[in-house]
Amino acid sequence: MRPHLLLFSCILLIAAPMQAQQGSGEDLLKRLGGEGAGNVIIHADSLLEANYYKLLVQNSKVRGVPGYRIRIYAESGLGAKEEQQRVRARFLSLFPGVDAYYRYDEPYFKVYVGDCRTRSEALKLMDRVKKKFPNAILREDYINIQ
Repeated sequence: MRPHLLLFSCILLIAAPMQAQQGSGEDLLKRLGGEGAGNVIIHADSLLEANYYKLLVQNSKVRGVPGYRIRIYAESGLGAKEEQQRVRARFLSLFPGVDAYYRYDEPYFKVYVGDCRTRSEALKLMDRVKKKFPNAILREDYINIQ
């Protein structure tokens, strides 16, 4: 049983990057094990397939890539939403090339800025932002790629 599992895992590891490069969006397991797929026959444990599909669903919900953003505002209470909008507008006027994002994590209204791929890039931005927003905090987040 284990050699089959090892073979299946190796095939997935080799074929997954090829699938990502093709970007066709079709299911890799069906493509590998389906009819007309050549001489490849896959006998996989049903739990392995179930976990594969769970991972696909989970990854489809994630937007962006792992990176860093800076939180410049987090408050709750009366007037927090309006203040959130003012803080974002002020930030955009001070830093025109950097994106700013609203977020509501109950009960807090928050403003996050930047789309930094690396921690060093985020720390450079943090040094600039801290001068105008002294309560800024660096956070890991999923960021947009431009």
